[in-house]
Amino acid sequence: MYEEAIEYKDSLYKELSRIGKSLGSDRRLEILDLLIQAPKSVEEISKELKISVANTSRHLQVLRDSHLVKTERDGNRIIYSLSSPLITKLIQLLTDIGENELSEMKVIQHKATTSENVKSISLEQALKSYKNGLLLDVRPQDEYQEGHINSAINISLDTLSDHLTELPKNRQIIVYCRGRLCGNSNIATQLLNNNGYNALSLNYSYYDWKRALKCINEKK
Repeated sequence: MYEEAIEYKDSLYKELSRIGKSLGSDRRLEILDLLIQAPKSVEEISKELKISVANTSRHLQVLRDSHLVKTERDGNRIIYSLSSPLITKLIQLLTDIGENELSEMKVIQHKATTSENVKSISLEQALKSYKNGLLLDVRPQDEYQEGHINSAINISLDTLSDHLTELPKNRQIIVYCRGRLCGNSNIATQLLNNNGYNALSLNYSYYDWKRALKCINEKK
């Protein structure tokens, strides 16, 4: 009986360790964080990560073997997506732990948010003041369409320079992108402020926003 219990325990831990091993790569963590935003093809993921398609495919195969991602065919393309909404929670929790326990992460984030002409705003402050300003989502259009903060407009970072005149200079602009592990909102904010706008960087994602709103509503 005792030996059976040990075998049972060891077998379960061995299976669970497959997930831990698949998370033991910065690239695979980045892929999962990217797929939180929207399903993507291997070519799209490769372009975002700036690594070869072959290398991207190897990382995706590890994630698929661990059942963290799934695939669906779209014509000649294979589209990858998260296997479960729980994966989003897992990455958010991992980020929370990293920010709380890894001083190196705090240093990196502080350096980015205190760069010249980068002004930041906390999630709590943004939730209180966003209705008085303009929310700007600088993610690619497919990610914006998958889900975004209500009332936010979308201009991707790659095209922002060409669309500056479409934005008001008499309103505060709150910029957000993929979240706490993405520096694009800081880059966009710096670009806007360098051109005479009043922009603040919100280093939180649409999913962080939803989670915060849920907590507020549950307290009411």
